[in-house]
Amino acid sequence: MKTAFASSDLSGKTIGNWKVKDVIANNDITTQYSLFYNVENDNGPAIMKVLDTEKCYGDKEEGISRMELLSRETTAFHYETKVAEACASRHMSNVIRYIESGEVDLDGYAIPMVAYIVYELSEGKIGDFLKYSSKSDFVVDLRMLVEKLRSLHQVTKGVKQLHTNFIAHHNITPQSVEVFDSNSTFKLGALHTSHTDQDELQSPESGKLYNGDLTFAPPEAFFAPNKRDMGSYYQIDTYMLGNLVVYYLTQLNMTTLLNRHLPYTLKEWAKGGADYQAVLPDIINAFERVLKNIKSCICVEELQEPIMEIISCLCNPDPEKRGYPGTFMTATANADLQRVLTKLDILYKRGERLLAQYNHR
Repeated sequence: MKTAFASSDLSGKTIGNWKVKDVIANNDITTQYSLFYNVENDNGPAIMKVLDTEKCYGDKEEGISRMELLSRETTAFHYETKVAEACASRHMSNVIRYIESGEVDLDGYAIPMVAYIVYELSEGKIGDFLKYSSKSDFVVDLRMLVEKLRSLHQVTKGVKQLHTNFIAHHNITPQSVEVFDSNSTFKLGALHTSHTDQDELQSPESGKLYNGDLTFAPPEAFFAPNKRDMGSYYQIDTYMLGNLVVYYLTQLNMTTLLNRHLPYTLKEWAKGGADYQAVLPDIINAFERVLKNIKSCICVEELQEPIMEIISCLCNPDPEKRGYPGTFMTATANADLQRVLTKLDILYKRGERLLAQYNHR
């Protein structure tokens, strides 16, 4: 026996009707207490997410005991299971498909518990597929832009499906966008950081404004918030969606670019006790400078203004002015994503037409 923890030693074993294969490398800091395995049954391959009990027992976080850490992570894992089940029962086509979950004890281990969730297996994360041309080739650049716009359209569908069911994703990053069908289908994964507003499903992190990767967090997430409600959670998703657009274009996100134009990083500012409303004018000035720089990254002149409008609306540092006006009844008015979907649909189809025209010259 290599370890006292069954969850760390599943390769070659059978869990339920799943044959467990190799461990998958995990570099997502928001899933540091999880292990991922390739698995397979008669219906084909899938991915199994497992609560890493060895790390829960072994790690020591400041201000929390190991047992408290284990309890917290067990609760969070159970919560993700319920979110995934809710997404599956509502047939969310642009959210990663949940297959099953369970808990088993394996003989021969001091800590025999294995808690697991099985999801459909993607071909990878969007970051593995994004391409950036180093040459001045308009057709190549346009083709890549069309692919990115199509991906953004499908990801936005996934976010809207979640919001319609009172779920805020809270971690819309390149690590959470799963790629299927040879880079033609895109779905949202990483449901563990979600906030929900359903009677039967309450987030264990409901006391926090933000629960995802701070590298991609909206500016207000670094400061002491006045609001922790679904409206503010939806506004965070709205920002992160725009953040993803910026990343697709520049390989950097809006939060990183804002920090480059501020006297202090957002984290440093907040740590120093600054009030968000007091520093918001400086952040807005930085935001406007960033927008001017991003525009040159869009290779097609006639697509520049429409794409910049989307980024400007989605990433507005002022949450009250973020997004397009709408009538989305499950959130504040500016969290309606239907207009974003419509605009992205028009943009990628316009890009396809332009590409067809240039290919036929």
